[in-house]
Amino acid sequence: MSERALHHEIQAATALKESLAAYDDEDLLRDTIEGETDLHELIAKVFASIDEDAILLAGIAERMEGLKARKARIEKAVERKRAMIEQAMSIGEIRSLTLPSGTLILASKPRALVVENEADVPSDYWKPQPPKLDKSALKAALKDGASVPGASLDNGGSTLVIRRS
Repeated sequence: MSERALHHEIQAATALKESLAAYDDEDLLRDTIEGETDLHELIAKVFASIDEDAILLAGIAERMEGLKARKARIEKAVERKRAMIEQAMSIGEIRSLTLPSGTLILASKPRALVVENEADVPSDYWKPQPPKLDKSALKAALKDGASVPGASLDNGGSTLVIRRS
């Protein structure tokens, strides 16, 4: 079921509803729309396609997890191989090795920072951070009836709830 076909049927049902509005009879309106259009069947087909899409999404997610695990294993293998080459070059006192596919150089690393305890570091070495809006607290205050300048709660709107049996 295409989105275009569903959209067309919804437009047709809307036009029919407007035509029958003069009767001011909800049962007649509902029965007529159900009898004159395939809207319920179209909605059922679109709903079924949601299930098909969910199955595809689950399969894709599972495949992605497998690929992530494989990527992590390969990354660790690369790290181990680099360490083995580094160790072999260090033991062999080889500073540089030119190979057909690249040149390996055993270089010295610059000294890295190690922070043993952040609480002991003087404030001169800390950057002030801008305040961050606590949206959860703001929403809770508005729900409790507080008036907060610059913020409000929207009207909520509607959403489709799907319950599975």
